[in-house]
Amino acid sequence: MLADAVKEFDLALDDLSSIFDFVRSAIRLRPRLNDMLRWEVLGTEEKALADRFLGQRTAEESLLYRGMVVSLAGAFEQFIRRIVRDSVAAISGKGANYDLLDASIKKENFYRTGLALGTVHEPLDYLDLNYESLAKNLGTCFTGSAQALLNAEAFAIFLSIISPKNLEDALRRVGVILKWDDLGRVEEIQNALGQKGTRDTAKAVEASLKRFGQMRNKIAHSGSSGVVVAESDLEQLLQFFRPFGRALATIVETDVAKHAAK
Repeated sequence: MLADAVKEFDLALDDLSSIFDFVRSAIRLRPRLNDMLRWEVLGTEEKALADRFLGQRTAEESLLYRGMVVSLAGAFEQFIRRIVRDSVAAISGKGANYDLLDASIKKENFYRTGLALGTVHEPLDYLDLNYESLAKNLGTCFTGSAQALLNAEAFAIFLSIISPKNLEDALRRVGVILKWDDLGRVEEIQNALGQKGTRDTAKAVEASLKRFGQMRNKIAHSGSSGVVVAESDLEQLLQFFRPFGRALATIVETDVAKHAAK
C-alpha cells in the first residue's frame, strides 16, 4: 500500500545524502588540496579550476546545509502527502461500500473535497487536481452506494506537517491515531537518536521533529539569518528520517488496512 511512498522518500534521502557527502568532502579537501597537486603537470584550464576552488575561503558550509534542511523538509512533506493520499486510495479501492466506511472518513471526504473544489479559481501549484473528477467521485458517496470513490488527492491538500501535532492531525484525516510509543520501540530509531527505552525514544522523536520544524521555519522565513546548521545536525537528521519514515509507514499501513475496501 505504502511501499511506493517509502521508496520515493528513500530516493530523496539518498540524493540528499550524496550531496551532503560531496559538500563535506569538498570542505575537507579544499585546505589540503594545494599540497596534494602536482602543479607542474597541470594544464592552463586545470590550474585555473584548482585556483578557483582553493580560493573559496569565504564559502560558508552552514549556508549549504541550511538549503539542504529546506530540501529535506520538502521531501518529508511530500512523503506525508503521499501516505495520506495512498491510504485514502486503499480505503476506497476501486469502489467501496459507502455504508461500511467509517463516519469520520465520510466527513473528511466531504470537507476535503469542498476545500479542493474551492481552489478552482486559484489552483494549487503542488497538486494537479482534476475538478471534474472530484465532483464526479463525490456524487458516488451516498447511503446505499456500493461503488463509493473517495477523493484521495483532496485529503492531501493544505497539510502543514513538520511538528508533532501537525503530523498527528495529518494522519487523523485517514483515521490513524498516532501513538508515539509505537515509534519509540523501533530499534533503528533508538539507534539513530542514541536512546534506549520506548518512552525516552518516543519523547526524543517528538523533540527532534519539533526542532527540525523550528529550524526549517527560521530558515524559510528569515532568509537563514542567524541560523547555524552544523555538519553534525544534518548528519543526524538524515540518519533519523530514514528509519522514522519506514516505521511511520508501517504503522499507518497496518492501521489503514483494517478499514481498506474488501
